[in-house]
Amino acid sequence: MEFYLNPKKDEDIAYFILVLLRKIKLFPCIMFHHGCLIIRVNSKIFYHFLKEKYDTISREQNEEFMIGFISGLIDSDGYVEKGDIVISNSEKTILELVQSFCRNAKIHSKLWNQKVVCKGKESIIWRLRVGTRFKYKQQYSRKILRIYGGGIHTNKRLPNHSEYPSSSVVPIRVG
Repeated sequence: MEFYLNPKKDEDIAYFILVLLRKIKLFPCIMFHHGCLIIRVNSKIFYHFLKEKYDTISREQNEEFMIGFISGLIDSDGYVEKGDIVISNSEKTILELVQSFCRNAKIHSKLWNQKVVCKGKESIIWRLRVGTRFKYKQQYSRKILRIYGGGIHTNKRLPNHSEYPSSSVVPIRVG
């Protein structure tokens, strides 16, 4: 599993991901490639755990859960610019799940794919554009907060770096 982030803008998100992974005893590899910060987790146990939970997650109808799930994917696999909220993923089923969550939350979304060539290999990447009405939902995306400001998205305060316990800092390997 890989998380692709902007090394400057998404430092807070990277730190939060590392803290969460450390809490479940995973030690990711951190790399930089073409100006992108990549956090990679090589764990079959973690992968199978997430695969097992997919069915449970896909049946979830709680709006707060759905909005939180979408917010997390925006921060880990998405980008936000004025008028544009897009999540990218190689797994179509994950984005179809997010699209159904958007539909349940009455947020427009559009799914499409693109061919990508990396190291001479062609593959498909899926993208989901989430309607910007999402910013008006009570949600927790740091990327949306950064672009659209704090007043309209959430009435719950997001934690600062200083509020994460220092003992949770993840030892990292660069390479």
